[in-house]
Amino acid sequence: MIYLLLTSQFVTAGVFALSAYGKVREQSAFARSLADFHVPPRARVPVAAAVTAAEVAVVPLALVPVTAVAGLALGAVLLYGFAAVVGLTVRGGRRPRCRCFGTAGAPLRGAHVVRNIVLATIATGGAVVAATHQAPPSIGSFVVAGVLAGVLLAAVANFDDLAEVVAPRGG
Repeated sequence: MIYLLLTSQFVTAGVFALSAYGKVREQSAFARSLADFHVPPRARVPVAAAVTAAEVAVVPLALVPVTAVAGLALGAVLLYGFAAVVGLTVRGGRRPRCRCFGTAGAPLRGAHVVRNIVLATIATGGAVVAATHQAPPSIGSFVVAGVLAGVLLAAVANFDDLAEVVAPRGG
């Protein structure tokens, strides 16, 4: 179970570190992009700031053992929320470009919903294990979990390209 816990901590913190970095770097562009999700003009800057702050908070909370449950749970809630917003947006016929990691990526599609649900499930599993697991991890478990998390984070960071290879858009 320690491998699941450490991997979920590393993956969740890594995903939100990448995402928050992109949003902090391009905060005004992220705020403007919220128009594509029908966020009212006056609410865009506060919503962008709140989302960015929540993402930044997940990183240390998920990594520190005494706050791991809270950090992983917050990460899961955010990811399930993002999945719902993306799903409703795509279902409504809109396909804005994904600013999930700050820069404009590919147009949103169902694969982004699946990605967020998978990541939320990883965070949820980690939160459950963190709430019940008390044994300290070995150095070896850090290495194994770190390598696995690195592979998963590389896949997340290159998600749009991987999704296009696996399930190309028509047209």
